[in-house]
Amino acid sequence: MPKKILFLKARTGVDDPSPPMAFSLLGEIAKEEGFEVTIENLNAQYNNKKNEDIIELIKRENPEIVGVHVFTNAARYSYELIKKIRPYAKLIIAGGPHPTVCPEEILERGADIAVIGEAEISFRRLLRALYAKKNLKKVKGIVFKEKGKITRTEPEEVIFDLDKIPMPDKSFNRKTDYIKVKKEVNNFGQILSTRGCPGRCTYCFSLFSKCYRCVSAKRVFEEMIYLKKTYEIDFINFIDDAFTINKKRLFELCELLVKNNTHIRWSCGTRIDFLDREMISKMKEAGCELIILGVESCLPKTLLGMNKIIKVNGITNQQEYIKRVDEILKWCREFKIRVGVNILCGFPWEIPQDMKKMQRYIQRIKRNVTQGFYGGILQPQPGTDMYEKYAKEYGFEKWWIDKKPLFKDNYRPFFTIYYHQYWEHLHNNFFKFSKEYFKEIDKLYKIMGRWNLYIFTKRRFKNFLSISFIYSAFYLTSLFSMYLYKISPSLERKLMEKIKKFSYTFKFKKS
Repeated sequence: MPKKILFLKARTGVDDPSPPMAFSLLGEIAKEEGFEVTIENLNAQYNNKKNEDIIELIKRENPEIVGVHVFTNAARYSYELIKKIRPYAKLIIAGGPHPTVCPEEILERGADIAVIGEAEISFRRLLRALYAKKNLKKVKGIVFKEKGKITRTEPEEVIFDLDKIPMPDKSFNRKTDYIKVKKEVNNFGQILSTRGCPGRCTYCFSLFSKCYRCVSAKRVFEEMIYLKKTYEIDFINFIDDAFTINKKRLFELCELLVKNNTHIRWSCGTRIDFLDREMISKMKEAGCELIILGVESCLPKTLLGMNKIIKVNGITNQQEYIKRVDEILKWCREFKIRVGVNILCGFPWEIPQDMKKMQRYIQRIKRNVTQGFYGGILQPQPGTDMYEKYAKEYGFEKWWIDKKPLFKDNYRPFFTIYYHQYWEHLHNNFFKFSKEYFKEIDKLYKIMGRWNLYIFTKRRFKNFLSISFIYSAFYLTSLFSMYLYKISPSLERKLMEKIKKFSYTFKFKKS
């Protein structure tokens, strides 16, 4: 009888359109070690299973190991899942960002073992040690409880040659969990081609340490071709923190894509200090259609507090940062590459006047932001400078447990999907901001939301009258949804549920 392993991710209310990369990677490793792999991502956009269904699955399949992937923002939901399956699971291994920084907490909540950081080497060695019944103290990069005592082994070595890591096997994931229409096959087109980041942003936590490494251009090209042939994908999304850091590798990849006439469209995210006109030109020629820029702010004091800096002649210059953003937006417009912009607010030194400046900045650049804005209010992640500096002072040491979910049963109101996507973030008042501050930040995110809604409709309809009609319909329906929700969340859900489902028909109208 084959050994069995079940990978789980809890439902959080913010659906995953794509399979978790960790499951595809670790699933391949488990398969190589002789395990029969099953994946249940309860957070997949079309997975309707509940925790109770997982209990029945464990009873029926009786896996030797259950692996749970845990993000800090979803820790509460993951703990609920672990609590429910604990009486039926033989062994629970937790991995991901949250177990990396809070392993003892994970064990207290019911897991048997926590895997720290990059898991490819330590997870393989852990599987072998468990199967051979060897001493777990010799397995690097794990934390476990033995006879009531918590043991932390020495850290696992950083993986420098990423080409040696097995190619992720996405076949473990059920297509029906992520795909309803043909266009959604591209949800399987995610590639992680780098690890780490040379940046030292004070709000950012990286599972992969600060040591920057990258997969070779040849290996990235091979994975793109594999995904295209296997899943008939024609669009690849690179999920790296900063895809363009290694300029030489970028040009090598672009050359391979152009030379082999692959016709694969792709997107990536990056920092503004690792992008120039020549790179954008090469990327466009090689099929790049979208770049997500980590702009975050236009405020000099916030950029400095984030450690988002550009040096001119060795001197830190925040104004040069804003100038650089304008140049990149202009170049992307020149080469007809869509641009999305990340915006992050909610730092303890910000005041209402700062949000007014941000509003003016968004109004100024939005015409060149052709994909839309992404943003939110800072959630200080454990393990970051912002968390270490302010958590005790402001009393949010365990916010991922203490803060109750805003939406019941993970339901998201209509207006948070198409208009005020970051409305939920307004309730995360970590730094005890004034009402005036939240009033201005609410205006900021409404400006961003209206522009995003306009982009959403413009990309799906060519006719001006159609764009105007659909935009107005979605906007007014969102305002009505917001009004209903303030009166009665249950009433909003009852009246808007069918409208929300109908609205999804526009999602694939045009891209």
